[in-house]
Amino acid sequence: MRTADLIAGPTAGFAICLAFHPFDTLKTRVQSSAFRKLAAQSAHPRKMWLRGLYQGIGPITLAMMPGSAVFFASYESSKGFLLTSAPQIPEPITHVLSSSLAEVLGCVVATPAEVIKQNAQVLQETKGSSSLAALKLIGRNPKDLWRGFTLLAGRNVPFVVIQFPLYEQLKVAFGVRERGNGLTETAKVTGTAAGLSGGVAAWLTTPVDVVKTIIMLEASKHGGKRLRAADVAKSVWREEGVRGLWRGGALRGIWTGAGSGLYLGVYECTLFAMGEK
Repeated sequence: MRTADLIAGPTAGFAICLAFHPFDTLKTRVQSSAFRKLAAQSAHPRKMWLRGLYQGIGPITLAMMPGSAVFFASYESSKGFLLTSAPQIPEPITHVLSSSLAEVLGCVVATPAEVIKQNAQVLQETKGSSSLAALKLIGRNPKDLWRGFTLLAGRNVPFVVIQFPLYEQLKVAFGVRERGNGLTETAKVTGTAAGLSGGVAAWLTTPVDVVKTIIMLEASKHGGKRLRAADVAKSVWREEGVRGLWRGGALRGIWTGAGSGLYLGVYECTLFAMGEK
């Protein structure tokens, strides 16, 4: 595990949180049927949609720092181990295995923060911190902080399985070498490769994201039974059809693509600046 990975990962994570959290908030609200109904009944729906776009940024930023460090350290370490110890494994498979392991470990760190964040994003006007208000609603049953872990991993693992092999191949296609590229060229090419691969992966995994959002938003509602992912998916399909399962997909694809470009671009450039690339 390189020290550079522990610095580059959180640096990239912090940058993406600050830049793209408002788009994530809008995506969560678009996927919440309760929020959509309230907005439709509001005298000022536009104001309601755009109010508090940074709600929930606190917990996800705090989790992003260690989560990113865990992800990148696990990814680089496992990839390096497999490339050295099992060179007979095709390189794309190595990238799939490494990214899957890294994402599952990252989800262990991220799930409680993701639950708090999403519930904070749909709260109406609150006195003080929306994240603390969401935590108070959820905190009566600490187990609810882990509601949706399976779905978070079920969304993120396919996401990285699609993104990282494509990302690595695009870097090669665009001419990135391990050494020899300048900082500007590294930023431009890795950012483009990450943006394209991230946008495609985000759009393809939108149905799982829709179901995850619905289940995580139930964490603040006490007394109800736990929702099953299959039942939620069937309900969305029955009520809204294909459109419902891809609700927020275009928004998610665009901002995740842009965010991935920044995220992995900052990560690679940080490694470059530290002499690791």
